[in-house]
Amino acid sequence: MAKKKATPTKKTATPAKKKATVTTTSAKQTRKQAPKTAAKQAKKPPAKKMTLLAPINPTPKNIADAFPLEADERNIHNPRVELLPPQLIEDTIESLRNLMDDFSEITRNNLTALQRRRKIGAGIRNYGFIDKASDLAEANPRFVQFFRIENLKNAIRNIENCREIVILLQSFARVVSNSMMVFSDEAYTMALIFYNLVREMSRRGDPEAMEIFNALRPFFRRTRHTSAEPTDKQIERDLHALIKGHADGKIVVENETPKITGGTRKVVDEVRRGRAAIKETLEEEEKN
Repeated sequence: MAKKKATPTKKTATPAKKKATVTTTSAKQTRKQAPKTAAKQAKKPPAKKMTLLAPINPTPKNIADAFPLEADERNIHNPRVELLPPQLIEDTIESLRNLMDDFSEITRNNLTALQRRRKIGAGIRNYGFIDKASDLAEANPRFVQFFRIENLKNAIRNIENCREIVILLQSFARVVSNSMMVFSDEAYTMALIFYNLVREMSRRGDPEAMEIFNALRPFFRRTRHTSAEPTDKQIERDLHALIKGHADGKIVVENETPKITGGTRKVVDEVRRGRAAIKETLEEEEKN
């Protein structure tokens, strides 16, 4: 009878072992998962704090309130353009006019645009030819006909004198044009600052700024004359606008292949277009 009572005690002991094994495995899993979760938390960036912007007053009483800047930031573009001395400008203009009048009275060479195109200038090659011909003419006077060698020498000397004056005047004009470019850049920059400020205030609903902005906005619009033919850049811009659907209308391109008439009418082949086809037809006509 004692043996039969010992058997249930053995069966009850087995579940305890199983429970122990289960607890040990769960502990191992938690130990393995712990470093993974810590690494994932370390990789995650910190959450950003959302900040709400303050509402903008559509019609501020003062422009400085709409653009809160420091005193130094408001004077970022301060070129300090000083006015040129008026006496210097007057003296320069008067002296240039006097020199121009005196020189024109002596030379009396007031040429029109058409007359200037018909004259032969004294460039590097032409001046070298004139100088060499003068030396050879002076060495061989028997070939000098219909002009005097003294007149040729005087003309060469006058070319040199006029060239020195032109170089000096060009350098002076470059100095004046450089100053004009600097002043124009400063003026345009300041005017653009004013335009951008007025545009921003007009968007915020300031009625006075809207009137000023409407007065300045036409200067930034590109107007095209209806009678004038559009340029290649304008055609490309309009074509891009039509393709993207930003404009209405149509573009019609008409082209006519070149034709050469010589006794019989000949049309250039469509496959061979351009100068090559025209050249071949011309050569054929010359052979015939």
